[in-house]
Amino acid sequence: MMQMLYAGGVPCVGEWPAFEGSASMFRSFDPSAFAALRGQAIKLIAPAEHPVFDLPKHIVIWLDREPHEQAKSQLKMVSAMFSGVATNRRSIRSMVAGIRSERPLNMAAVGAKSRCPTLVMSFERLLTQPAQAAETIAAFLQQHGYEQVNVAAMRRQIRRRSPTCYPGMMEIDLLETPAPIGHARPSPGRPEAI
Repeated sequence: MMQMLYAGGVPCVGEWPAFEGSASMFRSFDPSAFAALRGQAIKLIAPAEHPVFDLPKHIVIWLDREPHEQAKSQLKMVSAMFSGVATNRRSIRSMVAGIRSERPLNMAAVGAKSRCPTLVMSFERLLTQPAQAAETIAAFLQQHGYEQVNVAAMRRQIRRRSPTCYPGMMEIDLLETPAPIGHARPSPGRPEAI
């Protein structure tokens, strides 16, 4: 999603391809810096862990994923970072339960579907319907002040593959690929952050 936004012309916090810098991590997240963002997208993982506070003019793109596949992906990442992490049925079931119970808390933390304009998109739809997904995202952005969004560039960020858990580490694989050049177009109606 962040790669699509960046390629489409939205300035993004963090570096390509993961866009997971200290500004978006819950231990170093700065709520005043977040509130000061203008027209930029920031990726928040587990937003209920962040002291987000008020969101006066933010918009939210909520990327959902089928919980079983998300659990497998998260366990794969954790096991790559720490040896001895179990990736069996029991650990997957436990992770799925956590994902399902934390989803409403995370959505509430960013004002999704309540305080902030929200687009809910599925990870699976990005992969199986990239053209329609890119059009939907662009229409949402344009509705909220992003005048020129490069839909074709957004669509090109989708790597055609099965929506099941990727066998490798996609962000690591992408480090060998050059980042696309974003082309932001300022607009006075642009929200404070995505």
